[in-house]
Amino acid sequence: MQEVIRLALFYLSGVWRYRWLVLIVAAVASPIGWAYVASLPDTYRSAARVYVDTDSVLTPLLRGLAINTNESQRVRMMTSVLFGRENMEKLARMTDMDLRANTPEEMDALVGSLKRRVKLGASGSNVYHISFQDQSPELAKRVVQSMLTIFVESNLGASRQDQDSAERFLQREIKDYERRLIDAERKLKDFKMRNLDLLSEKGSYYDRLKQAKRGLIEAQDQLALAESRREEIAQQLEYMESEGASLPYFQTWLDESSKEVTNPLDTKIAQMEDQIDELLIRYTERHPEVIAMRRALARLIRERDEQRESYVAEQENSEVAVVRSLSESPVYQEMQLRLASAETELAAQETRVASLRDKIEKFQAAVDEVLQIEAEEKQLNRDYGILQENHQTLLSRLEQARMTREVDTSVDTVKFRTLDPPQVPKKPSGPDRIGLASQVFGGSLVAGLGLAFLLAQLRPVFFDRRQLSEVTGVPVLGSINLLTVPRQRLRKRLSDIAFAVGLLVLIASYAGVLTVFFLDVDIASKLPF
Repeated sequence: MQEVIRLALFYLSGVWRYRWLVLIVAAVASPIGWAYVASLPDTYRSAARVYVDTDSVLTPLLRGLAINTNESQRVRMMTSVLFGRENMEKLARMTDMDLRANTPEEMDALVGSLKRRVKLGASGSNVYHISFQDQSPELAKRVVQSMLTIFVESNLGASRQDQDSAERFLQREIKDYERRLIDAERKLKDFKMRNLDLLSEKGSYYDRLKQAKRGLIEAQDQLALAESRREEIAQQLEYMESEGASLPYFQTWLDESSKEVTNPLDTKIAQMEDQIDELLIRYTERHPEVIAMRRALARLIRERDEQRESYVAEQENSEVAVVRSLSESPVYQEMQLRLASAETELAAQETRVASLRDKIEKFQAAVDEVLQIEAEEKQLNRDYGILQENHQTLLSRLEQARMTREVDTSVDTVKFRTLDPPQVPKKPSGPDRIGLASQVFGGSLVAGLGLAFLLAQLRPVFFDRRQLSEVTGVPVLGSINLLTVPRQRLRKRLSDIAFAVGLLVLIASYAGVLTVFFLDVDIASKLPF
């Protein structure tokens, strides 16, 4: 610490040697600088404050119907782009400042000057202030008023322009999606027409194959049951023919068996009609199984009608006819009818089993084609669904955009209230002559001190023997003090007094300049330049 203090004293001693140089530099530079500050022209500042009200009563009422735009964010965005070249050129035209620019270069300089001099800031919640300084108070007021107008119009115009752009974009996209939807519908229709035979049934390939196999198992069970029933009836007819059994026995057997099936042909016809109805739910009239069932049903109906006609004819010829042979016995005829019905049912079941086997074979043979077709169908349906969903979303957004436009055109969602309108300033707001004068005075002193320090470093002087010893590396055994005569002491004292007086005069001049600037005395007109 002592070394630092000693080094500082060394530098201060060197500067003190050239103290008169510091005073001379400050005494010469300060008046020149003060005169320049005094010659600066006055500038006038005009300002305005505006409040932006973004809270509308309709905002909660229209939530969900119209697009809820963030008005505060929109205002902040517009303040950031307010100083664009287009707005600055518009400001120059509104204030007639563009008449000063005769060339594009001069217009560029004017735009740059306006960007630097126009100030826009925010204070508080949604309160903005605009200010401008110029040598002409009327021009300062016009610039602020014009800037305020641009600020309001740009916010309102930007909202309308954004809405127009959004609406045009939505309309363009809706037309494009409509065209794509029509194309997707056409592709889907053509695809279904090409693969109508494979897409006519509901369910996937595996579901239809599984259903066909399950139907085959059921048909095989029905076929086995029909074969068993046919064999039983055939055995009974053989027994009747071989044994020649009496009519009462078979009539009793027929009555007992008729308890289960009173009219076999009618019951079988009803069953086949139910089966045909079930098949028509899944297949068309041209399906092989349906055609076979229709033929079997027609054959049963024809046999039933023939039996009825035969029975009616016999009853008309003789109501008490006596059957003497087995072939003429009604019981025998009824058994033949049952055998014919069983054979018809057996044929229908065989046809059904063959049809199901053929269907399963076709499914298994066309597995790759069917899977490819199903995958393509799913892709087409998925693409069409996405296009349709996006189309509906765009229509909803377009309606919201139109509702938002109606709200903005009929109701002011953003209101601008001028709190402090711009006024023509009566007193100048600048330049800050007091601050500039202080800077001139301080700068001249710093310049003098810097010059004195530089000379002290160029022409150093040892003030004690310790410094001499450290620099030369030679031990100093002693020193001789300077003895001055009274005349020299008087001259030194007068020099110090003169320096102090000069410094006081410089400080007093500084204080006088501050007083003149503080009192706003017009001394610029009295200066020779």
